[in-house]
Amino acid sequence: MYLKRPAGGLAFCLFYLASSFTNKYVLSVLQFTYPTLFQGWQTLVGGLLLHISWKLGWVEINLCSRSEILSWLPASVLFVGIIYAGSRALSRLPIPVFLTVHNAAEVITCGFQKFVQKEVIDLLVCHRTAPEQDT
Repeated sequence: MYLKRPAGGLAFCLFYLASSFTNKYVLSVLQFTYPTLFQGWQTLVGGLLLHISWKLGWVEINLCSRSEILSWLPASVLFVGIIYAGSRALSRLPIPVFLTVHNAAEVITCGFQKFVQKEVIDLLVCHRTAPEQDT
């Protein structure tokens, strides 16, 4: 179906913007001073959505051994730090500035892959954030 990919991308963008505005409101206007608790709530909601998607057959989740899970522990700690720093930045910066800085990493990564690693990149497909769909 022709409208399948643009509709998915548009939905992703709308939810991304809605979550940014919601987070900004909670962190700035409501002066929520416990970003770790807020991050835990977001992780719980994300985990529930992932579990529902798995039960509906939208995503495939393979079971891992304990050693494989422990190998991800350092990256998980770094991820928690990134989310904490992001919530602190969002509470202090205007939304357009935050989104520009936040998404600059994607532009840098894409440029590195294209010019240093000489990979062919389709710029019409967001290579890391949007799931690729078969047509």
